[in-house]
Amino acid sequence: MKNLNNKTIFLTGACGGLGSSLALELCKSQADVIISDKNPRSLGLMCDKIMEQGGKEPMVYPMDLVGATPNDFIKLAKNIEENIGTLDSLIHTAAEFSGLTEFNHYAATRWLKEMQINLNSPIFLTQALIPLLKQSKGSIIFTLDDLGTVSKAYWGAYGTSKGALAHFAKTLKAELEHAQINVHTVTPAPMKTQLRSKAWPAENTTHLLMPEQVTNQYLQLL
Repeated sequence: MKNLNNKTIFLTGACGGLGSSLALELCKSQADVIISDKNPRSLGLMCDKIMEQGGKEPMVYPMDLVGATPNDFIKLAKNIEENIGTLDSLIHTAAEFSGLTEFNHYAATRWLKEMQINLNSPIFLTQALIPLLKQSKGSIIFTLDDLGTVSKAYWGAYGTSKGALAHFAKTLKAELEHAQINVHTVTPAPMKTQLRSKAWPAENTTHLLMPEQVTNQYLQLL
């Protein structure tokens, strides 16, 4: 297991299928992990699970990305700087997807919510944390999806946001090269998660990986 002792990592979507598995592995690797998700109770239960399995106790930062503004992210950055002093990595796993839908029937509120969580929030959270990451010559990891799949019909805001996020990550990688911040993208193999079941509810899941089987892709980049 990779030793991440003295590495401070901020993780979004820490209570999701992938995020919870990644939070556990990071804490088992002795990283100082700040786990973030919208539900404080779920974060508390996640802390208990991590410690029960021998992981290092994480720090908790509840944040609902739906209503978060750039000012909220700036406040977070100041909080990290004042109370921790450093940040080595930012990992984005938070995602929102409500199912396959013809665009003609897509509610505007749903479109805006999915774009906010999947695209706008990771972009402006990243912007707020770049100064800290510059100091540590750290890394940023964006979680994508198979663009060949999510660019097809009915994938709506989720597919659009993942395509835009891939473009943004490529642009940011070029911009931050001189600052020695590594920008990575990870496209996990198909996993058995609640998000995937919304697209294929009747799918035979025997061929799918469990989220814990893909976490090493992230750890290798840290």
